[in-house]
Amino acid sequence: MTDDELEQFLRNLSLIVEAVQDSSGYQYIVVRGFVIPCGPLKDRTCDVALARCQTVPYVVPPAIHTRPALVPMDMQGPYKTQASALGPEWQYWSRRFDKPPTPQSVWTHILTVLNQAVV
Repeated sequence: MTDDELEQFLRNLSLIVEAVQDSSGYQYIVVRGFVIPCGPLKDRTCDVALARCQTVPYVVPPAIHTRPALVPMDMQGPYKTQASALGPEWQYWSRRFDKPPTPQSVWTHILTVLNQAVV
């Protein structure tokens, strides 16, 4: 899998996909204006970011980022969140991804993280 394949998969879902970078120049894939389809955050709209992967084989970054913050910041336990390198309006969600990466499995992981949010 590559970042380009992930971006194309997301565009095929009719999602708006853009590239952004943090203050240190690190690149991210961003889905703009995503409406969360289920779970405790259902119908909330946010931007979702995932750091681009520069390695071969592809390694899914152990975090997603949302804008705005969707849950209380600095949560502990399995739902750890904190400030994001993308800026003060972004929230970093620490989550491991331990499956073989495919565009579909990465997007499913992101949806699962948002669906398991504790609000």
